[in-house]
Amino acid sequence: MPKLYQFIFLLTVTLFFAGCGGTTTVKDTTQQRDKGTDTSPLSGTSGTTMSNAEKIQYAEQLFESALSKGLAEKNTRLSNALSLCSRILTSADLSPEQLDYTLQLSNKIMAQVELPTLTYEQKNQYLLASAAIQLVNYQAEKVLELLNQDFNSSQAEQWAMYHKLRAMARFSLGQKSAAIKELIIRHGYLSSAQQKQDSQNLIWRYLASLNSSELNVSTDSGTTQSEQIYIGWLELAIIFRDTHDPQTIYHSTNFWLQNYPEHQANRPFINQIILARQESILNLKHIAVLLPLQGKLAKPAKAIRDGIMASHYKSPLSDNIQLRFYDTSGNNSIWHTFQQAMDNGAEFIIGPLAKSKVKTLLESTDPGVPTLALNSIEDTSVSKAASQPGLTTQNLFQFGLSPESEARMVAEKGRQDGHYYASVMVPDNHWGSRMKTAFTEHWERSGGVVVESMEYKSQAHDFSDSIKSLLAIDQSESRKKLVSRTIGRQLKFTPRRRQDIDMLFMAAFPRQAKQIPLQIVYHHGETIPVYSTAHIVANYHSPKQNIDMDGVIFSDMPFLLEDSQDSASRQNTYQNTLYQRLFAMGVDSYQLAPYVNYLMDTPFESFAGDTGQITINSGGHIIRSLPWATFKQGNVKLQSTTIYNQDNASLY
Repeated sequence: MPKLYQFIFLLTVTLFFAGCGGTTTVKDTTQQRDKGTDTSPLSGTSGTTMSNAEKIQYAEQLFESALSKGLAEKNTRLSNALSLCSRILTSADLSPEQLDYTLQLSNKIMAQVELPTLTYEQKNQYLLASAAIQLVNYQAEKVLELLNQDFNSSQAEQWAMYHKLRAMARFSLGQKSAAIKELIIRHGYLSSAQQKQDSQNLIWRYLASLNSSELNVSTDSGTTQSEQIYIGWLELAIIFRDTHDPQTIYHSTNFWLQNYPEHQANRPFINQIILARQESILNLKHIAVLLPLQGKLAKPAKAIRDGIMASHYKSPLSDNIQLRFYDTSGNNSIWHTFQQAMDNGAEFIIGPLAKSKVKTLLESTDPGVPTLALNSIEDTSVSKAASQPGLTTQNLFQFGLSPESEARMVAEKGRQDGHYYASVMVPDNHWGSRMKTAFTEHWERSGGVVVESMEYKSQAHDFSDSIKSLLAIDQSESRKKLVSRTIGRQLKFTPRRRQDIDMLFMAAFPRQAKQIPLQIVYHHGETIPVYSTAHIVANYHSPKQNIDMDGVIFSDMPFLLEDSQDSASRQNTYQNTLYQRLFAMGVDSYQLAPYVNYLMDTPFESFAGDTGQITINSGGHIIRSLPWATFKQGNVKLQSTTIYNQDNASLY
């Protein structure tokens, strides 16, 4: 550690121990909570100058030194160590290794705590740390249960953590508006300029996850102050979502500031967003599209091309943008086609579609112009190769509709719904193997357990044997036969399924998906929630086709599930949902083109696309969040929770 940072760190530690005395507990029984004073170990600006690694080191020192102290001093140090752990667990840039280590450290600290000997404020801190642990273990409902207890504090920082944890839990459960309101309350407990700036960015990030209908909330003159602040945030988000011209945005935000002069979103924050847009948004005049117009990928490519054209003609700037298509289905290398497009003046390239050609781009040097590939590479070794010295893919963005990403979203959804023991049912083919691997790896990475996996024959019409094996019904029947032979007579018998399964991931296409759920119910699995992907649906406009899938939980693109009449994707004339989704991919690829750098540079921003709410991660992958739904009498019934693709940056 450099000497300057050593000095800052030691100074912070010294200041902390100088202020570690007891605090006076003020139990607030009024509705409006007193902000009190902030006596946390990282109060003021000191907490913002420390990295997570330094905070972990600091918490370890507090823990180790506490073990040799008297009871009062021990409790003070353990409590402050837990405060640090809570901050670490709710931070935005926490690595998986730091997460695992902080969880272990938190449990070690809590094992040394003697609850009856704690002061009121120290018990508060113990409660907050417990809630933070539950949050990172995907137990959002338990977080809210813990924090619904009688909580009062004289410390502003404890109130700030209280509302942040509630916000994160509500966001995880899909209660996005409620989460934003919690953050608005939290903002009032923050003191330093850096804390408030981080808070503004977090609120803005949560706002970016709202769809258009969630943003359009009518104002009410009788609202409370915090509700007025919430409405102000919504109106500001609408300005930036609906307006792309910098001059118009500047005038609109000036008018907004006149209406909200004391709002949390002040002029410096708004200027920060405007500047980031101006520096990153591309002013494109020539877009090249590279698609295979012949061969086995010609039909998918045509659907994407139709979406691009629909999006182009709907754009008010279409007259100023030259759109040119190139056929990649021949034997020419992808680089030959790239060079041809750039020689013709292309400033942005959409494509290629074939995974092999995308892999070629990743393994080679910088494409030269911003490029939105229409596929993504799951193989991490390719990405590692692309990041080696001398190779860069900084201009390459990957936009894929991979089945693996949807399987991971199911895993994320299941864990956030509170499930722990999962079973997996996939077809006995390469696609099924990919789905099982993607789901299982993400499920186990997020702390869940896969208790059983079963591959069914993809061409079968009766899945009873597979389901009976999955639910251990066959074992129950074998025991019945054994007992019958032993006593020499037949028994009245109701098979018992295994009880260690609390959800099922079903990877299937429409024909299998219409039979498997019914057979699961028949074999006494009616209490097991069944989750799947959009692959189960062939036609949303035929309730008779979907009624057998009633209760199955799945996600799909918002233009298919939600009533968005202004969506360009509604112009498609395709009957098959696969080609409808590819059409929407074309729509979004064209509309995304000017914003790829901006979205990558500002991870708290998103783009409301027809394929989902879109962000871009640090690796250049397009990340989509999707609405969730189920069928009731064969008709779509939307749920509230929106789950992000596993590659998405955290919600913190």
